[in-house]
Order: sequence, then C-alpha cells, then structure tokens
Amino acid sequence: MSMLVRFRRPGGVQQLVSLLESCLSKKRETLLKTICQEDEVFGEMIKSKLLTVEKIFTWDPLVISEVTTLVGERNLAISLIGLPKEFFDIATHTLNVIKKRDMKNLIETLKPTSVEIETAQIKLVEKARQVQKQGNLKIDDDDDAFEVA
Repeated sequence: MSMLVRFRRPGGVQQLVSLLESCLSKKRETLLKTICQEDEVFGEMIKSKLLTVEKIFTWDPLVISEVTTLVGERNLAISLIGLPKEFFDIATHTLNVIKKRDMKNLIETLKPTSVEIETAQIKLVEKARQVQKQGNLKIDDDDDAFEVA
C-alpha cells in the first residue's frame, strides 16, 4: 500500500506540507526522498509548496514584519544566525535603532546549536503559516506573499 494514499485526499497535501515544514532538515530530506521515489511528480509538487526561511525573506518587508513580530526576539535572533546579512536587514527594518542594536547583540552573544537554529527557523515558518491561516496573509503559487486588507 502506498505511503502517499492518505495524503491524496482533500486537505492531505496541506497536512503533508505542514508535517514536512515541522521536521528538522535531515528528516525532511529523507521523507522527501521517499515521497519522490514513490511518486516523483507528487514529490515535486510537495517540494514547491514547502515554505522555507529563504522564501519568507523574498517577500515584501512589511509582510515579513507581520510574521517576525510573532516569533519573539530571541527566536528571531537565533533563526537569523548563519543567514545572509540582508535577511537581518529585512527582518529588523521596522525596529527602532535600540531594538535593532539589541538584536545584533543577541545574535553575537548567543551560541545556539545547529538544531536550535533549525528549530527557531521552523518556528518562523510556523508563524508565517499561522498568519496565513488567520487570513492576514495570502501566499500565491509563485511563493509570493501579500497582506490581505
């Protein structure tokens, strides 16, 4: 019996995407590999629907600030460790100078493990999905997001 049968019913794709978005990268890659071995087209479709930190930071900065305000300073700082500097600039563009400096200090002083960094990034993705479910954010098929007025 196919592992994917339960995810082919209505709502199943979103359940699978949510499951994969909440996994650490090693487990996610293993699951995606298994899915692609069973059905490559379905696997590629699932990959295209996955939300990542990199995709989030391609959105409009005001939309990103809607998400980052929900994450919390410490989790946001941890999630930004190891990412390009422009992600920090985008994530903090709505913060005042003092808060921005505090965020930089947090990033410089925290020494999280790679699992803690990944977990913080997963939390960021979860918050983006939460904002989407509340109806304040629309993510289109091209992975662009915009606020719903």
